Amino acid sequence: MMALLSLSIIFMAILFALEILFKEWDTKFDIMLFSYPISLKNYLKGKFSAFTLKAFLSFLILIIGFVIGQNLRTGSEMLLGFSVWSYLYPFLIFGVLNCFFVCSFLFMVAYTTRKKLLVVIGGLLLYVLYMVLLVFSNSPFMAGSIPQSIEVQQLSSLLDPFGTSAYFFEARDLSVSEKNQFIVPLKGFLAINRIVYVVLSMLFLAISYRFYVFNKTTSKKELKRKKDNVKAGIVRLTKVKIPALNFGLKSELNSIISFAKVDLIYLFKSVTIVAVSMLLVFFVGMEMYSDIDKGIRLPDYYASSGLLATSISQSFHLLGAFILVYFINDMYWRSSAAHFYLIEDSTFFSKAKLKGHLMSLALLLVFLTTLLIVLALVFQISYGYTQIDWLAYFGVIIFNTIPLFLFGTLLLLINSIINSKYVALGISIVAVVVFTTPLIKMLLPYPLLHVFSGFNGVFSDLNGYGAYLSAFSNRLLFGICLLGLIWILNSFLKFKQWTKLKSFIAIVFFGFSVFGGFNFMNGYSPKNEDTKLVEAVNYEKNYRNYQNIPQPTIIDVDTKIDLYPSENSYKIQGKYRIQNLSDEPINKILLNFHSDLELNQATFRIHNKDISVDEIVSEIKLDEPFMPSDTATLQFNLSYKWFAVNGHQSFNAIVDNGTFMRISNYYPLLGYQSDKEIEDEQKREEYGLGNPTGLKKLEAPKVFKNDFINLNMVLTTESNQIPMGIGNIVKTWTENDRTNTQYKVYGIPFRFAVASAKYQKQTIKHRNIEIEVLYHDMHFENVERLLKNAVLSLDYCVNNFNGYPFEKISFVEVSSFTSGFAATAYPATIFMTENMIFHANIDSDPSKDVINELAGHELAHIWWGNSQINPDEREGASMLTESLAMYTEMMIYKKMYGKERMMERVEIHQQIYDNEKGLYGNPPLYRVPYGATHIAYSKGAIAMVELSELIGEDKVNEALRSFLANNQYPKKPTTLDLLEEFYKVAPDKSAKSKIDELFQTS
Repeated sequence: MMALLSLSIIFMAILFALEILFKEWDTKFDIMLFSYPISLKNYLKGKFSAFTLKAFLSFLILIIGFVIGQNLRTGSEMLLGFSVWSYLYPFLIFGVLNCFFVCSFLFMVAYTTRKKLLVVIGGLLLYVLYMVLLVFSNSPFMAGSIPQSIEVQQLSSLLDPFGTSAYFFEARDLSVSEKNQFIVPLKGFLAINRIVYVVLSMLFLAISYRFYVFNKTTSKKELKRKKDNVKAGIVRLTKVKIPALNFGLKSELNSIISFAKVDLIYLFKSVTIVAVSMLLVFFVGMEMYSDIDKGIRLPDYYASSGLLATSISQSFHLLGAFILVYFINDMYWRSSAAHFYLIEDSTFFSKAKLKGHLMSLALLLVFLTTLLIVLALVFQISYGYTQIDWLAYFGVIIFNTIPLFLFGTLLLLINSIINSKYVALGISIVAVVVFTTPLIKMLLPYPLLHVFSGFNGVFSDLNGYGAYLSAFSNRLLFGICLLGLIWILNSFLKFKQWTKLKSFIAIVFFGFSVFGGFNFMNGYSPKNEDTKLVEAVNYEKNYRNYQNIPQPTIIDVDTKIDLYPSENSYKIQGKYRIQNLSDEPINKILLNFHSDLELNQATFRIHNKDISVDEIVSEIKLDEPFMPSDTATLQFNLSYKWFAVNGHQSFNAIVDNGTFMRISNYYPLLGYQSDKEIEDEQKREEYGLGNPTGLKKLEAPKVFKNDFINLNMVLTTESNQIPMGIGNIVKTWTENDRTNTQYKVYGIPFRFAVASAKYQKQTIKHRNIEIEVLYHDMHFENVERLLKNAVLSLDYCVNNFNGYPFEKISFVEVSSFTSGFAATAYPATIFMTENMIFHANIDSDPSKDVINELAGHELAHIWWGNSQINPDEREGASMLTESLAMYTEMMIYKKMYGKERMMERVEIHQQIYDNEKGLYGNPPLYRVPYGATHIAYSKGAIAMVELSELIGEDKVNEALRSFLANNQYPKKPTTLDLLEEFYKVAPDKSAKSKIDELFQTS
């Protein structure tokens, strides 16, 4: 982390270089400087020492804050104790040496060119080099880092001027615990890198001395401009005119414009605005590029307006706030620094100066916003995507420009109230940290007061910004009025003047602030983490004993779901048929309703008695035992509506267009739910909870459990949309201006989902199975490819495993308001997010055919873990679902593109596995725990492909067919069952030994 933080030295050093290294030339003192008995060497020593010391101390303050923050953190992930050497060692090899390198490089550029712009460009080039090499170093800091060969990593280790690549290369084989407990020694490529750049830094200093530029070269064009200025400065008075004095509104407006004009001339003629513009363009441009280019594994995204506008919103806001701190402080105090404020303050309209600064602030933000939008348009055109969505770019103004304008207004007020430039600067920096970062949620949890915050959400081609645009606008209205009232109050306190106009404006501001505030806060539900923690503790203490108490099983679900996308709400009517499938009588039952949904009514009926349920967690104690094989019913009515002030849930995203909900997650459940347990070890110890419920061991007794359900679902939505559920469609009809569809499916896990949108539909029929794709009308590019791959995948699975169990297969697009997966499979329906599948630019590089991968992978889940087998929650379960789906994906890829191309994909998975095993652990594949995706997916793909090479693809498929036949529901198979099938088809003992090596070793 210290190496990453050392990146900030570049920006600190650039600012200090412009201030310190050019001071003599800016003040014209360089003419006299060397007339004094001072040597060039001593002068450069002093300058470099002052420059480097200032940059070093600034970085030291940052690191002190980082160390304090780290040691104030709590949680089980934090190691106890404080080790000085753990902080001092990286500070020395990264902080000190990187500071020395950056300062010596900028020092050389400044004193060999005497051009501020080149200093800025040089610093930015260091930043570019740093970021590029970070990508090629397999750095976990880079979300889009590309897996690289050892040779490329070694090269980047030598070239990286900040040593980060060398550190990651030397630490590549260390586990997470080893990295936390021990330091990476200064040896190998890390030592070479540090020595090389220390020597290079000294060389920069020698060059600075040898090629120091005493006199700045003046171009002929500049000489001509100076002569013209002299001629223009000669004025001959021919007539004296006495001006008519006017102190009205028009003159005040002219004075505001005049003040703003002076500010803007100063800003846009300075080298700083050029440097800031370049920094902003590069920083945001890098974010745009990384959002489009997804590396060597995934295809590029289309350079759509929504994608690029989201890139701007997620990267501009905080950087823009720091830019405003610098410019506003410099702009406000400029006349004081030049001692011109005495003349300004003596004028009648001096009180209009602050308004002039406000106008300058607005125009500066317009310039920066326009610059970024133009950059986005350049990206769109250069990538050949010419469909421009101006609503997406309008969101940049709402979510960035206006909040930054409000924040800039606050900064102006701070500078006008504080009588010291540097105190005001310090308070302004604190204001950035407090008001524009997540810290505001801790200090001021009331969301209405977050008027300076940006928006980190997404733009969806299906749904736009959804409810967030109007909600954000209401909060901005409140913020504008609040800042307006503070501005008026500040003006009164400063000038002691109050007018009827100010009273009227204050009343208007107050009225609109109330209007905007109430609209924004409508539906607000405060989040109290302490309350949630106590609820989780009480739930575990009160009900964990139910793990040892038999509970009935849900066998039939009859439900109606009414979706209201335009209102972001839905209603559920449901009826469970419940049966005691255990061998023991049941005397009490634990019912769990989801806390996010409103429980309108629920009735548990048993022994011809109705028991009303009105609590989220209800313990039903029965007068008569619930005997084995007896049945009961649970009827319930639930409702849900989300508000932008609270945010939406990714898997419960009922939105205007492109809805998706894993709706079964929000239905009532029976028995103790271990996923509600607290995971933090320190909290568990604090509350005396003991050990959490662990993952069942692989060797635990095998289970036969009848826990599948029969689902009868009626799904309704607004008339202009198509509702999509799971299973086979019984009928579709329109009633009361709503579209209704009934779905039925028998014998599936308790797992179902729904979607709704304004869809286009394309359908083909293959093997008497209807294959349909439902998509947004702008996202037609990959539909034909998806249908083609679905046919190929269906053929492979049917030919090699067994028959397809449903009448149709639907591929359904959902909005990017749902995240967390690229695609997810349910019986007869596969839901896919818009960016990863439907709007991915496959044609940019056909080798990154994610359509083929995901169509094959998700369709394979119909066989592996969707309805034909259903392993229980124990070690290795993900191998039976995800690893086998990865194998199917790879075999289909080989069938389509050939073995060589498939092996290239396997090599990528090998690199992913090698990179992540040190960070997330390396258990054997057959014992893979939940969440270890690098094992279940990447290592699983590697092992299964290697197995197919060892015994042949046909033998593997023979084993998988037998596994399916021998482990059908209600049996809960384990990886030991699968390995047994592999042993049966292994030709000899050496092959069996190799199978053990592939699946049972780390």
